[in-house]
Amino acid sequence: MEIITERLLLREFTNSDYAFFEEMGTNKHCLKYESDTVPTKDWIDKKFSETLQDMATNPRIKYRMMISNLLTNESIGRIALWKINDSINEWEIGWDVHPKYWGSGYAPEAAEAMIGFAFNNLKVHRIQAICNDQNNSSEKVMIKIGMKKEGTLRGVRLLNNFWYGSHIYSLLDNEFNK
Repeated sequence: MEIITERLLLREFTNSDYAFFEEMGTNKHCLKYESDTVPTKDWIDKKFSETLQDMATNPRIKYRMMISNLLTNESIGRIALWKINDSINEWEIGWDVHPKYWGSGYAPEAAEAMIGFAFNNLKVHRIQAICNDQNNSSEKVMIKIGMKKEGTLRGVRLLNNFWYGSHIYSLLDNEFNK
């Protein structure tokens, strides 16, 4: 599966993407709002294996894609979409862009493309995104792509012995600009 935007190619991961997957999974800047420990190689290996296996599931309930530059094929980041509530066809989206590409508009471009795929192809009813309440950049992406803030879950993330909240945003199928 591939999704093409003006500047990006969102594509399935392949075995040759392991080094980038590992770099993103252990990058301290990417982990800042998610974890206070760097994942082990075994954990990264397990997640990469699961990522490759997701492509073969039917029906598919998880899409984890590489974000790459459409012209140069350079790896930029990762994006994922996964089902969280079958009864209402609700999915969650998350993204992770390499720090050297922060501020380039790649996250909203990739997220808009993945959301378009979800609403148009999967006939999703609701998509949500959640971020650490200190992650202003991720929250700005949610706003830029038209998601509506539903609230803040207080004290749900323990990082470095401090409790953080999580902002939750969503977009409904009838709000999506096809």
